[in-house]
Formats: sequence, C-alpha cells, structure tokens
Amino acid sequence: AYKKVANKVRPVPTTMPAHARIIRKFPEDPLLSIPTLSPIPPAFMPGKRLTQQRIDELGVFTNEFLWPEERKLTAQVLTNNEFALAWDETEKGRFRDDYFSPVIIPTVEHVPWAHRQPPIPP
Repeated sequence: AYKKVANKVRPVPTTMPAHARIIRKFPEDPLLSIPTLSPIPPAFMPGKRLTQQRIDELGVFTNEFLWPEERKLTAQVLTNNEFALAWDETEKGRFRDDYFSPVIIPTVEHVPWAHRQPPIPP
C-alpha cells in the first residue's frame, strides 16, 4: 500500500528506558511439564477446545502426505497442547507474567508539527 510522505514515521535516536525493557525469566524448566508421547498413538479423542469439527477443519486426517500413525501422533500432540490453540477471541490467552514482564511501549515527548497555511495572494 502506498504511504504519503506526510504519514511517514520517522524514528527518533534515543535509548530504551530501563523500566520498559522486557525481561525474560524461567521460574521453572518448561521441558519438565511436556507430556510424554506414546510410541503407539491412541485414536483421536475430542477435548475441550480441539473438537472433532476443528480437527477436521485442520485436515489432519485427510492429509495424504503423512502416514496413518503420523496423523494419529499429530492429533495426540495437538490434543496435549489444545489450550495453546485459539479459534476465536474468547479463547486467546497471553504469556504468563512469571515468564515475561508486561510490555511497556515508551513514547518520546515531542511538539507536534503544524502545517503552515500557504499565504493567500491579494
């Protein structure tokens, strides 16, 4: 899309304030909470978010690229992590505060420029 010169955002050379830095923390090892996968994946069982209709929309079982056991394994991985999936705004989540601090977007104090009216000839 075309952007006019007047709408161009010009960056200001400055430093990031210390209070606005995003600090990443690991209060626990996230790999310890990963559920184990079965070498023989079970048949798909609908969950709270991952329903039969939604897995059909994803096309996991109609995918000819994967072998049948790989399709079951894909369904098992999706079912184990179904709360990471969102199909509408009510299901979306956010990162936990103990892993990531809230994002603060700093702004720079400035004087907005005003467009001078060209002089009108007499």
